[in-house]
Amino acid sequence: MLASHCSALGSRPAQIVAAVFALAVLLPGAAQAELSLVDAGTHSITDSIVTSFSPGHSVANYLGAFDIVINPNATLAGNAPALAAFNRAAAQWEAIIADPITVNIDARLASLGPGILGSTAAVTLSADYYSIGSAMYVDSLNEPDDAIVGALPLNPTFKLPAGFSTGPQLNLSLTKANAKALGFTGLDGAFGASDGSIEFSNNFNFDFDNSNGVTPGAFDFETVAAHEIGHLLGFISDVDYVDFVLSLNLTADDVMPTTLDMFRFENGGADDPGTVGEFTTTPRSLEPGVDAVLDQINDSGESDAEVRLSTGLTQGDGRQASHWKDSLGLGIMDPTLFPGEIVGIGPNDARALDLIGYEIYSVPEARAYLLLSTVACLVGWRAAAKRRHRGA
Repeated sequence: MLASHCSALGSRPAQIVAAVFALAVLLPGAAQAELSLVDAGTHSITDSIVTSFSPGHSVANYLGAFDIVINPNATLAGNAPALAAFNRAAAQWEAIIADPITVNIDARLASLGPGILGSTAAVTLSADYYSIGSAMYVDSLNEPDDAIVGALPLNPTFKLPAGFSTGPQLNLSLTKANAKALGFTGLDGAFGASDGSIEFSNNFNFDFDNSNGVTPGAFDFETVAAHEIGHLLGFISDVDYVDFVLSLNLTADDVMPTTLDMFRFENGGADDPGTVGEFTTTPRSLEPGVDAVLDQINDSGESDAEVRLSTGLTQGDGRQASHWKDSLGLGIMDPTLFPGEIVGIGPNDARALDLIGYEIYSVPEARAYLLLSTVACLVGWRAAAKRRHRGA
């Protein structure tokens, strides 16, 4: 299946978890902070760089300023229909996001594992909770519908399997693209221009133009590309790391919840918040196999804006946790795709990115899955073919 935000599920390879950065407390008046680099292991990088932080953007001032740049390898560059479909997928995200940032994606066609349509390896950074939490709060101030971000706890707690912890200091992780959206600057100079890479399998029959439907038995390339871009922008969960470590019968004391995990709770029961106060005090759920939701509190102060999430590849429901729950039509971040199926970015996808720091100026309408193969063909695929995973 598609790998999650790490090329090998949850393993945090050095080329993905590029570095740890420590930043000063980010408040609206902050102008500059020193960025000191520490690699993913124990060796310190002696260089330091001065970077700046830009508090909340005004959506009206930056319409059309969000840019995704695709850097194709020779194989993808030589496949004009595939590259055009990838750019159309990027344009879907550009149409709803207003942050004045550029996201650089290395893209390639390659031979991937069985059942894998595509894979994303996002450059992932981390910092102490207060630094990133402060940036999320500042970013939310210009949008009244993001008031729930201000209810994030000062000292959050997390439900983890026995033997797991976040270590002596709580760090949050986020993709480099997400950090850009939160106002951190100087990141390309510090960590390299690339914000991550996306690979597409050349072992499947793709349809590169869904404007006239999808060829029966083929997979819509644009849907797969839009899904993978969603991960690179920040739709990731460290539950996948916990799940991977558990599959090895090990434990870990370096769990780093993601920005998205700050909205992840158990579905139902005492640890499913129903008020703003409970949203602040309830522990976030990082346990694979536990029914979970992305939870926010609506304007009436009650929690009816829940979206179900997948629970883990090996210890959960068989789908990586960096996704919506499978086959419920919840959005582009559904973990699986059928042949002939077209899925667009939906309101749940847009809202998730809004909560973690993106400026959303155009919320897409809810869109049903379009199955453009015949019903008979679809039933045949459901009955006889193994589902193809788009896992993170």
